[in-house]
Amino acid sequence: MYLAMTTDGKTLESNISQRFEECKYLLVVNTNDLSVNAIEKSDDVTLESLAQKVIELNCEGIITGVIGHLEAFNILADAYVTRFLGAGYSGTEALDLMAKRELQLIKTITGSDHCDGNHDHNH
Repeated sequence: MYLAMTTDGKTLESNISQRFEECKYLLVVNTNDLSVNAIEKSDDVTLESLAQKVIELNCEGIITGVIGHLEAFNILADAYVTRFLGAGYSGTEALDLMAKRELQLIKTITGSDHCDGNHDHNH
């Protein structure tokens, strides 16, 4: 399985970025052999295209910080990419916690793992 991570550096020892928007690298990790493809996020890359890249690279999940950008969040959510909150951990630590099912899921744009009840029923 392929898993994306937004990080401050280009290895699994790098820290997961605090916010999706602030990452310096997108790591694509093959969870079978822990091989890593590091993609540097340049200033001209939009957050929408970064989210789309996760999908194009067949990542089933992403370990990141809070995803505060609505369009990027929706792109990932609409593609059924599982979102894990891993800010504060290294990539290696986050993978271990994910395997133990100890990483919080990101279910809302605020980064929480529960429904906040704020729904627009007019659509």
